[in-house]
Amino acid sequence: MKMTKILSLVMAILMVSLCLVACPAPAEEATTTNAGGDQPQDTVYDITLWVSTTDGVKEFTEEQVEAFKAEHPEYKFNITIQTVGEGDAATEVLKDVATAPDMYCFAQDQIARLVQGGALAKLGVQAAQKVTDENDAGSVNAATVGDGIWAYPMTSDNGVYLYYDSSIISDEEAKTLEGVIAACERGNVLFGYELTNAWIMAGFFFAQPVGGGAPLCTSTWTYSDDGKNPIAVNDTFNSANGLVAMKEMFDLSASKAWENNSGTFNGYGAVVSGIWNAGAAEGAWGDNVKAVKLPTFVGSDGNTYQLGSYSGYKLIGCKPQEDPMKGKICSELALYLTSEEAQLERYYEFQWGPSNIAAQGNQDVVDNALLAALLEQNLYAQPQGVIPGDWWGEAGALGELCKTNRGLNLTDVDLQKALADYEAKIQAMIVK
Repeated sequence: MKMTKILSLVMAILMVSLCLVACPAPAEEATTTNAGGDQPQDTVYDITLWVSTTDGVKEFTEEQVEAFKAEHPEYKFNITIQTVGEGDAATEVLKDVATAPDMYCFAQDQIARLVQGGALAKLGVQAAQKVTDENDAGSVNAATVGDGIWAYPMTSDNGVYLYYDSSIISDEEAKTLEGVIAACERGNVLFGYELTNAWIMAGFFFAQPVGGGAPLCTSTWTYSDDGKNPIAVNDTFNSANGLVAMKEMFDLSASKAWENNSGTFNGYGAVVSGIWNAGAAEGAWGDNVKAVKLPTFVGSDGNTYQLGSYSGYKLIGCKPQEDPMKGKICSELALYLTSEEAQLERYYEFQWGPSNIAAQGNQDVVDNALLAALLEQNLYAQPQGVIPGDWWGEAGALGELCKTNRGLNLTDVDLQKALADYEAKIQAMIVK
């Protein structure tokens, strides 16, 4: 009996010993910062990056990539940089995501299509937090779809504001639409506000009550999962609030000073335009050029509104990668190319407005009156989402109505009918 107990004890000890030798230890949980581990020494990745067609951007980006390589000798990769317009990026990428570039710059209105088409890698927790902490809220929202961040903000400079000739319009007059109109009429000069351009005209419908409150109207589109078709729209232009915006546009068109223009400055006292026309403004008005956010107006309902606008941002996207190490390199390169230092370098080289908060606080950027005006206007701007191509023409037709009937006595019923016609046409764009 004793011998049996001894044998059992010996067998138990042997089994424990064998388990300790043969059973593997539990695997360590992969970290989110280096999901790909260290790059294999014999692996060199090929990465393709699309950048803006703006002259000099390709060569400038090549220099930035070389600086990134110097800071990160642990990453071995070859890069091919090509130029594709940011407005065309999504269309080209979605033709064949498998052969599309690993990284590409694009305009923010394309992000929903790119996410739905599987062409963007969602940022990890740490990268998403870095983007959120370091960039302005508008650009972060532009990079966000659903509950995730899918791209890296690069600029925050696509929008309109008010240019004015300070020898004709006082700073106080420039604060209100009524003041600008009166000053231009008094000075026998023109006021450029391109009402037939829906991207500019929509600011009347996006106007916000001074002192706080929701915009007069909204217009947002929902697309199918493949990003190809609009399946719903929440548009309130055809409403009592929309009539307030429409009447203000029509009243503006009745002024002898108004002209449907956003790019010509000679003979004008004020023009609603963007930073791309800075040279034209300075060429026409010289040292008299000033720029501020868009003015306020008193609506037909007696309330005071701040004119709204669309805001636009440029982003860098990274395509999902099968090799996690290659994905990590693309992500870190994107963070580098959108960092404070990189954005400031682009500002000095190309006058691109930074989205990075620290770069926006740089004294040279702060002292740029045009960017200051844009950033102030962005507080009242709606980030441009994905919008059907036909919408621009139908929305622009509301401004065309004001232009065509300029000086005539259109009634509220006439204007409301135009809004109802607009609504019927955009509802017809929905794919059931």
